[in-house]
Amino acid sequence: MLSFLIKRFFAGMATIWVVMTLTFFCLRALPGGPFDAEKRLPPEIQQQIEAQYHLDKPLFTQYTYYLTDLASGNLGPSYTYESQPVSRIVLQALQVSGLIGGLALFTGIILGFILGVLPLFIQSRGLSRATDNLLSVLSYGGLSIPSFVLAGSLVLIFSLGLHWLPAARLQTPLHLILPVLSLSVVPLAYTVLWLRQGMADVLHHGFIQVKQAFGLPRSNIILAHILRNGLLPWLSLIGPLAATLLTGSFAIEFIFALPGLGKYFITAVSDRDYPLVMGVTLVYSLLLIGLNTFSDIASGLLDPRIRDGETGGASS
Repeated sequence: MLSFLIKRFFAGMATIWVVMTLTFFCLRALPGGPFDAEKRLPPEIQQQIEAQYHLDKPLFTQYTYYLTDLASGNLGPSYTYESQPVSRIVLQALQVSGLIGGLALFTGIILGFILGVLPLFIQSRGLSRATDNLLSVLSYGGLSIPSFVLAGSLVLIFSLGLHWLPAARLQTPLHLILPVLSLSVVPLAYTVLWLRQGMADVLHHGFIQVKQAFGLPRSNIILAHILRNGLLPWLSLIGPLAATLLTGSFAIEFIFALPGLGKYFITAVSDRDYPLVMGVTLVYSLLLIGLNTFSDIASGLLDPRIRDGETGGASS
């Protein structure tokens, strides 16, 4: 496990360096600059501002400055939000995105586990098949509906129609309900589909039939063996899914006017706020790699063959 973690650490660091390098040069390749929107800016003021942020230097010199600052933990100042360091903006925005995304992830996973495992506990074959088909239709429907359509529909029904819940902003716990519901549909649907697929792959394995022949309770077989092996494909998905939710959904944060990472990222790209774009990209990369590593560790604990680089069928 230690060797596995060391390999993942260095691979993760290399991946982050590649992502940040590509982002740096792609941003500079975009037409326009961070201060081009200023009207009638005197040339001497323009030169002074560019010199302050090293924008008057050659591109690779700017890149060297950036790597030096990044190595010391300095993400630089924001061009748009004056006198505010990017680290402070990103931290404040991450708290909002993390709260909404974390609640949505938790809600979706819990409901997904309940609905995904439920058909296995239904003894009637016909009822189990009907329940299974209904869950498949609802899950694929949840994945097919764009998040902004679902969020807009919830606002239309529960805010503008029934007047039960607030439509936007983040002032009270009630303001959390609609954005969390909007985001929780995707992890719920993925959890149901991937759990069902993973459990279906091991349901007819020989060791399951042997345990049934020995008269073990059905609930014990489901929870201790079928569900354990069914978790493996789901764990490979939960890392990137969690990173996406925790760093915020651009559409959801825009619709509900939430001051999360999505809002700041869109503003930063349109304003050519290079340090803020780089800061948000760095946070997303760290979360994605970290959560993927966590998923791999959890998979290795459930099935040591994955950790040891082996392949094979379900584990008994």
